[in-house]
Amino acid sequence: MAASEILVTRPQPGCAVVTIDRPHRRNACDFAAWTDLKSAFETLGADTETKLIVLTGAGGHFCAGDDIVAFSEARSDVAFAQVWRDRIQACYAAVQATPKPVIAAISGVSVGGGCSLAMCCDFRVGDASARIGVPVAKLGLVYPTIQLQRLAWLIGASNARKWIYEAGIYDAAESHRVGFLDALCEGDAVEAALRFGAAMAETAPLSIAGSKAQLNAILAGQVEPRRAELDAMVRRADESEDFREAARAFAEKRKPRFTGR
Repeated sequence: MAASEILVTRPQPGCAVVTIDRPHRRNACDFAAWTDLKSAFETLGADTETKLIVLTGAGGHFCAGDDIVAFSEARSDVAFAQVWRDRIQACYAAVQATPKPVIAAISGVSVGGGCSLAMCCDFRVGDASARIGVPVAKLGLVYPTIQLQRLAWLIGASNARKWIYEAGIYDAAESHRVGFLDALCEGDAVEAALRFGAAMAETAPLSIAGSKAQLNAILAGQVEPRRAELDAMVRRADESEDFREAARAFAEKRKPRFTGR
């Protein structure tokens, strides 16, 4: 079996860094990489020791999207080509649904499917080399509706129209100006992303999970269909040991020690 090109490291307690390690393709993902990336986020999402996740790419680039060469070879099998497309969407969904803060650390290109992947993260931190874009209009394609919805959430409808219609690649400063990048950094983007999320890693995991599920539902217009699930998450937090620990810590004038229970 070939070694996975999705690497998971733990640079400090409670924090995981997921790296797409396909620098020969600017970290464009083939079927195996999309599959392993999905599995990595599902595993980390269920891991109670993980409080913060940073997603990045090796070799100076975040992700160039789907591996067009590999996908072109698979297109002759119509059924498998659809399985491939579905796997990409399932990977995006796994990243977005991960009940932990997820921060994209972006250097170099983050285009097409790579841009989509970054948008599924909660936040995006980029260095000066970051280049962001969705050049579907130069390829004669239409961006999937759910991805365009995410883009419009982040940068607003007018900016989303401009990005899509122009099919441009935008530098770090412009991407930050319109709100795609939450922060610009000097130096290493992964280290900056870990600093960006440091305070989040110290908060109550059940609170983060519930709030993230609520925000995802609100933005997707899915509050009512998910009402029972969301209400259950509120009740679970109300009844949690973490809530009782927060009350004790407040009374004792100390920092709470959250366990996610």
